[in-house]
Amino acid sequence: MVNYDLTDRVVIITGASAGLGEQFAHGFAESGAHVVLAARRMDRLEKIAKDVSEKYKVRAIPVECDVAKEDDVVGLVQTTIDKLGSVDVLVNNAGMYIVKPLIEQTLEDWNTVMDVNLTSAFLATREVAKVMIPKKFGSIINISSTFGFGGTKFTEISYYTSKGGMVAMTKALAVELGEHNIRVNAIAPGFFPTAMSIEAMRDKKIADTMIKPRTALPMFAENEWIRGAACFLASDDAIYITGHTLAVDGGWLAF
Repeated sequence: MVNYDLTDRVVIITGASAGLGEQFAHGFAESGAHVVLAARRMDRLEKIAKDVSEKYKVRAIPVECDVAKEDDVVGLVQTTIDKLGSVDVLVNNAGMYIVKPLIEQTLEDWNTVMDVNLTSAFLATREVAKVMIPKKFGSIINISSTFGFGGTKFTEISYYTSKGGMVAMTKALAVELGEHNIRVNAIAPGFFPTAMSIEAMRDKKIADTMIKPRTALPMFAENEWIRGAACFLASDDAIYITGHTLAVDGGWLAF
């Protein structure tokens, strides 16, 4: 249950076809916001849009979008304006990883991860800023990761770098856009049982040697537990919070 009032605000969520993106869709819709769901898998987007619109009685618009393509991102924001009139909140959630040791990572691997995880956030933020600056209002939420703060034994150098970049970009944008009353924050999730992480969490060796030792709380996360953090950062309760990265990690970064 999310208890923030975001009635009639317009929220764009990238990477919305599964995982945490789907949770954000439910959280914002439950809080009364209209949601624009962007990803490449239109069949999944249509199902989620139908579910949240029927359950929460808000508008939910699926938009097929490859966030690595500038034209698609520009079109996403324009479609939002055309259908809902404005943009109040952007959640830069799209993400991917490629697991390879450094010496096996190709430049194509590196560029692919950077394009999806970091460049897409730059593009989407640039486009929504064109809408938010004139009205002097907006909230941008970048989805980073605990992996943006340090390495582990997982060989995902491009992922770590992109997520660390999200933290730095969040601070830089908070400073640049603050004078326009646009807040920019980030969330750094730990291990949630999404498609990206579930296999690692189910692997007893990985869970017992890498995840449990850095989870301060006595349980692993449920996907629904990410909803409140995003809705809080988008809400007026966070009106004086900007440039901050909120870890939702069960205590991972406390170690």
